[in-house]
Amino acid sequence: MEFSSTGGMRSPFSPRVKSIAGRRPIGLASSKKNQNNFMQSVEQPAGDVIYKTPLITIETFGMPLPVMVTETLTFASGDVSVRMAPCGWCWVVAGRKVLAWPREAAAAPSAPTAARELTLPQTDLAHKADLVMLFYEEDAQMPSCIGVSPEGVVRYWSSVGTEGAYSDVSCELAGQECDRLTEAKDGLLLATTTCTLVKITTCKEGRPGVVCQTMRPPSGWLGGIGRRVSLLFFGSMPAHADTKLVGVVVLPGWESVEGTENSECVVLVAGGPLLQLWCGAEVHEHHLRRPLSEAFARAHLAPQGDLNSLEIMALDVHAHGRGVLLLLAAANVARSPDVRYALAHVSLEGGGARVVSLCALRVPRDDEAPRCLPLPARPLLYAPAYVAAVSPSASDKSEYVDLAGEGDRVLGAALCGGAPLLFSRKHGVLLLRLADPALPHRPPSICDSPMGSPCPSDMYEGNLSLYEIDPHEVSALSTDAVGKLKSAFLFHVRGDAAAAARALAELFPREHADALDRTALALAADMLDDAPAGDPRWKLRGASRVSLGSSCALHGAAQLRDKQRAFSLFLDFLRAHRLWRRLSTLTKGRSETRVSTQWELCALAARLAGARALQRLHRAGAPLLDAALHQVTANTDEGGEGSEGDEGEEPEVLEALRSGALSPADVVFRRVTRIERVLRALCALAPPAHDARAAAHHALSVVTTLTTVLGEMHACRAQWMSTAPRPAPPLGPRSTLSALAAAHSRAVSQCAHKCPDASLRAQLLEATGALADLLLTEAAPLAHSASTDHLYEKLRHDTIQPYIDEGQTERAAVLAEKFKDFDLLVELCVMRGDMERLYGYIDKYKEEGIAEKAFAWLWSRDGAARAQLLRGVCARHGARADAWLAAAPARAQLRALRRLCAEPAARAAPLYADLAPAAPTLERATTFASIAKLCLLASEPDAQSGDTMRRAESTLALAEQQRALPRVLSLHHGLDENSRLLDPEELLQIYIDSESKCLNEYDFKKALDLTDFVQDMERRDELRLRIWCACLRRDDWSAAREDATDELHSKMFFRLVDLVHVMGGDLELLLPPLDDILTAPELAELVSDPRIQFIIKYGYECVEGMRNGDVVDAS
Repeated sequence: MEFSSTGGMRSPFSPRVKSIAGRRPIGLASSKKNQNNFMQSVEQPAGDVIYKTPLITIETFGMPLPVMVTETLTFASGDVSVRMAPCGWCWVVAGRKVLAWPREAAAAPSAPTAARELTLPQTDLAHKADLVMLFYEEDAQMPSCIGVSPEGVVRYWSSVGTEGAYSDVSCELAGQECDRLTEAKDGLLLATTTCTLVKITTCKEGRPGVVCQTMRPPSGWLGGIGRRVSLLFFGSMPAHADTKLVGVVVLPGWESVEGTENSECVVLVAGGPLLQLWCGAEVHEHHLRRPLSEAFARAHLAPQGDLNSLEIMALDVHAHGRGVLLLLAAANVARSPDVRYALAHVSLEGGGARVVSLCALRVPRDDEAPRCLPLPARPLLYAPAYVAAVSPSASDKSEYVDLAGEGDRVLGAALCGGAPLLFSRKHGVLLLRLADPALPHRPPSICDSPMGSPCPSDMYEGNLSLYEIDPHEVSALSTDAVGKLKSAFLFHVRGDAAAAARALAELFPREHADALDRTALALAADMLDDAPAGDPRWKLRGASRVSLGSSCALHGAAQLRDKQRAFSLFLDFLRAHRLWRRLSTLTKGRSETRVSTQWELCALAARLAGARALQRLHRAGAPLLDAALHQVTANTDEGGEGSEGDEGEEPEVLEALRSGALSPADVVFRRVTRIERVLRALCALAPPAHDARAAAHHALSVVTTLTTVLGEMHACRAQWMSTAPRPAPPLGPRSTLSALAAAHSRAVSQCAHKCPDASLRAQLLEATGALADLLLTEAAPLAHSASTDHLYEKLRHDTIQPYIDEGQTERAAVLAEKFKDFDLLVELCVMRGDMERLYGYIDKYKEEGIAEKAFAWLWSRDGAARAQLLRGVCARHGARADAWLAAAPARAQLRALRRLCAEPAARAAPLYADLAPAAPTLERATTFASIAKLCLLASEPDAQSGDTMRRAESTLALAEQQRALPRVLSLHHGLDENSRLLDPEELLQIYIDSESKCLNEYDFKKALDLTDFVQDMERRDELRLRIWCACLRRDDWSAAREDATDELHSKMFFRLVDLVHVMGGDLELLLPPLDDILTAPELAELVSDPRIQFIIKYGYECVEGMRNGDVVDAS
């Protein structure tokens, strides 16, 4: 009997294998010849074959199941769930019990084959394996485990080997039910059934534990509201079938719109299908029902009936490159119960969602919703009852293995290390091998569908005329660079990437970067200003250019939507062909300023977003918009402001406008690049002059419209953050920024100020607060340039100050804090006496200089403000206050007082000693020197005490010398107690230069004493010589007698010598040598008289004899 053939005797326990194509199972020997090379990367010896078809082989894998796991799978009374992790471990959850074991011996060489048992937190709901995760932490021999109850209680085991050592933390999910745990780069992600996301990270400091952080979209005061935040801004998705979580996947980062690299992105998919994409600080939300419905229709897969009634449900999601693969089920329940399945590839690069491909799937049975395992060769569908290898091509057959017929069930499946693993209730971990060498290894493509044409973007619409333009014809007729770039773009849209690349290589060689910037920007601007092709009212004679942004739609909103889609396709084209990174800068305006081309494209996108917002408001009947539109078209007709730019409106357009064929809204919304003229016109509308209430209503309508439009523009710009700095907005009396500032000022200072209705006034101030936020955000780049920062500061002050004048101090504080007007924040806090708030601001913005601004503001005021600076702010921020006080000599007095109050008195003495000589008055100099001396006397002496004491006493002595000036000299020089302290040489010069006859030897003795304050010895001797010479000149020598003895008693010079000697002075030191006296220039005439020279010499001889002890007879 031949046991190897399929027709031989078989055991009654052998599994039966079923094939969709009706093929009979082949033998084991022949099946090994057809195994796919894909599976040969799995370094695992072949196991026992459990299920087999010509295409599918399912065999045992890894270690046998532990006994505890087998018993649980066999005898468990409730639901049992299983999960397999890439770390090499599996676990089963039954009730509150978790059984974990390694799949292979290599996964845990030191671990026994027995399962590890853990106990999950108490719950009233059912635990499941999707809420348990095993993972290895750094340098760990055993994996750690985190299990979460459906209510959100997180239990963490640092090692599965220690079942009793765990910690519990509650996520505080406000009643939401947890759905699954997903492993990310730097922690775990917990998702609820309503798509709330919680990041869980482990903490090893002290006792091991976990930290739960609910991930929230970015938010600020009136900032960040837009497409990226959507309903996430207001919380999680509502509990509904369309918003029930299907899966969570983690994608690698990619280059964002601004050119930066995101580290990791998290995708949540709800059944709707709805998709939330978290990329760093950005959150994007995409509703995929419409694009997927259109993709079903283009692939001829949609059930019969209207696409609007088509129901699409996401069943499973998996990561695929920089996008996701969605397993979908579609049905039109109103027309037919037929359910069709498909696999869609959705690209998420750049934060957008684009349906790249969609292929149909044949499901063996639809009694249970299948799940998907995307293998490189073909997708694998599985349900509890079967496993099926399906083909994305209609020409290939599919096979499936029926496990229900064998009394078995699939409890889970996963790709682990590239190997597709299944977990069955009877056999445990199984490995699936495919034998399909003929099928190329590529992801499913929509080109395999009967539609047979590419799906470049989910933004495809029949209204866009660019799909009808022949790129070859455009290329042949175009002579300029813009036309050539249009042909390359059209080739890209049609899927001919090679032709597009050839055209671009010829048009933009690497060395001609400037041409790329100018051409790309010109094409984008042309696209946004194109006239609608399908509207018969727009008949432009002689229009020969190719209109890529033209729409066949007749509705204004649809026309702008089509321009948005065409613009997005153009940006996709730039990125796909690596032109985005090549964009640099170009020259703009008469000032020849270089600006970033990416930012110029961003400005166009923002204007398009603003145009769509204005169009929506106009359609909703927003007040005053019609008046603004009429004003714009009136200026256009007259060649005024509306004709800004390179060209005005065509004559045909002006004629149609005058005749009424085209409305002002048609003309204005067509020119997207000039949409800001509507904002300027709206700002220029004057309120009623004699009705304060009507004026407030007028201002509220204007401000609300401006806020809505600017908010849309800023939300669009926020997605374009670039590495290059955002260029400053245009300035001037006719600029948009100036118009917005004028409208804001008028609304607050006039309309709100005069409004008699308190409720209306509150609404208007609330609206103007939002406008002020957007206005200052728009003007923020002005602060980055030294030539315009003063303009920004003035605009900021003029924007916030009116709120203070109107008593809206809290609103002013919010704006001042957001836009860093620290002077205003300090003023508000001091004015309100809220110093704790000021201290909080200083702590919060300590690296941005607010402390120094607070010091300067308080110091610039007198009295209580300076006292608050000294006692409050400086006391809280001592080091920074000391550095600030020491930075300028004008703050020296406050610095000394600060040191006297805060530190030992001796530390303040040197500062007061330094202050004394430079004091503004003699009285204050004496006070400072006295304080310095008192500080030293009240403290323990140190190394510097002696020098400081000498300086203080010297200052006091010098002050006494100044007070001792003869009255005639003080009056002559205007000196009193309010005069400053003169330095010694200045006082000496007063004595020397004086011609007063009232001076006597005592006065000149004071002058000689002043020379002791001069530190330079040569200068000191020179000054003493000049004092003696001045003393000689004060006497009348004309009547000198020949008797020298009598002259010695009558002349002041000799009386001064005698006084110095009597008072213990050192004549050898104080009296200059005789030769110096006789040769002094100022005495030349005097000593030329022999009598006088004789008397002087005789006097010196007497002095010399006195010093030597000789007695000279002077009688």
